[in-house]
Amino acid sequence: MANVSDFGDFSLQGTPNASDMPTGEYHSIDDVINKVIIVTGCKTDIDTANGTRTLVRFTWHEGEAETAFFTSSKRLYKVFTDPNIKFPFATIIKVIIVRGMASFEFRSAREAVSQEDMQNLCMYQLQKRGYMKSRNK
Repeated sequence: MANVSDFGDFSLQGTPNASDMPTGEYHSIDDVINKVIIVTGCKTDIDTANGTRTLVRFTWHEGEAETAFFTSSKRLYKVFTDPNIKFPFATIIKVIIVRGMASFEFRSAREAVSQEDMQNLCMYQLQKRGYMKSRNK
């Protein structure tokens, strides 16, 4: 091994990832609706192909690796920009219907998922399919 170089000798290790964005694939907000998650942080006003969005960092269970989803929900954004918000916090994101339109809202992680919550999720998914179908014409 006297003639074998060590990787550390090549100065190719780079710098540690200083990004506050989790690595790996991100979820759709659809994956987390009506499920308990632990929100660990957020990054607002990120430019994406779908416009300016908020990146929500979360874990499914305490101690697991972080993952994330993007959202443009004004209701969720309002919570993240509140100076009293403290991370991490456990929550359930539920769909609420406001003037016939689906919206998202943080709720207590202790709150049960009701039949109405399931119906609101179905209504949201129908509205989303209709929107996506009309957008792709």
